[in-house]
Amino acid sequence: MKRTSKDSTPIRFICAALFSAFSFLYIYMFQGELLALVQDHLAQGKTSNNALITAILVTALLAALQYQLNKLGRLSGRFEAWSYLPSCALLALITRVDMSTYNYSLWMWIMGVILVALLYIGVVWVERNSLHKHKASFVDELTPNLAVMTVLFVLTGSFGSDLPADKMELAAWKYVHDNRYDKVLGVGRQSYDTNADLTALRNLAFAQTGRWSEEMFSVPQPYGSSGLLMSNDGPQAPSYGATRFYDVLGQYPEVGEGAVEFYRRIAEQTDTAIYRNLYVASLLLDKDLDTFATLTAGNSSLAETLDKAPKHYQEAWMIYNEQNPFTPITFNPDKKIAQCYQDYMALYEEMCGKPTELMNLCRRKFGDTYWFYYDFIK
Repeated sequence: MKRTSKDSTPIRFICAALFSAFSFLYIYMFQGELLALVQDHLAQGKTSNNALITAILVTALLAALQYQLNKLGRLSGRFEAWSYLPSCALLALITRVDMSTYNYSLWMWIMGVILVALLYIGVVWVERNSLHKHKASFVDELTPNLAVMTVLFVLTGSFGSDLPADKMELAAWKYVHDNRYDKVLGVGRQSYDTNADLTALRNLAFAQTGRWSEEMFSVPQPYGSSGLLMSNDGPQAPSYGATRFYDVLGQYPEVGEGAVEFYRRIAEQTDTAIYRNLYVASLLLDKDLDTFATLTAGNSSLAETLDKAPKHYQEAWMIYNEQNPFTPITFNPDKKIAQCYQDYMALYEEMCGKPTELMNLCRRKFGDTYWFYYDFIK
């Protein structure tokens, strides 16, 4: 006859505490924005999401699931941790979202439920048919439980959605919803990972905060002027995607209209600073320095402020002057920017025969400049 250890109760509490802490922190700190997106998509924007409440509710429901299933399975002692297998599997499934559709994979759910059910039934069978012939110490029973809980947590975390750019995009959307554009610019600032929508959100935040002409090239810009728009072809939800993006921007592009044409049109129609700035940014992103020079240094109202021109203006003018030595733009560059450009050109000339090494060195030393973007980002 199988013996029930007197240590089962404290082990049960330890496992419950570990699972509750893991589930709450995993949802609240790592997957809160993802579940908010799913809720917004499924509810069509009719309900809002609170990450704290979501983390508490999901954790409570998963703990209740474990409790009810273990009434049937009656796993205890060395097998106590296995009773959390279904709850961990469900936690992994609800945080595994297809970011191309904002939906779950029905096939993955069916296969996951079947596999976990079979494995759980197998563990219950093994536990019920094992004989506890020797008295086990508390440590002997706790150790395998801690090992199993660790494996379950690692598998849960590794199975959930964890694409860096997608997670940064969702974090950026959270701040856009709160009109905290300075926080948008802080998301993943040191990372080279990005995607089209994250780039568009960052560029919108640069424009909204007026920091584009000083900091726009401190983040990856792999999409050219297209990085100033958000495509309708991607997944859409009431609070996420192109519709929401253009609601925030306040203007909508016409069918087939590119970023340069779009921002030029609305800049001419509205004479609003943010749209003019985005138009100028689109020229820099498309490396159209002739139009950029005409629009900036050729503007009489700007001529008086050339000495105080923003960082990226000066960087672009320096390239323009190199390309147009007979019709240069006359301005007094910032001394630090001028010295930085000399260092950049010296490195470029020194390493020009080693393109890969040159690019890596320039990225580390000058990756936040327009020069690096102009020369290396295709």
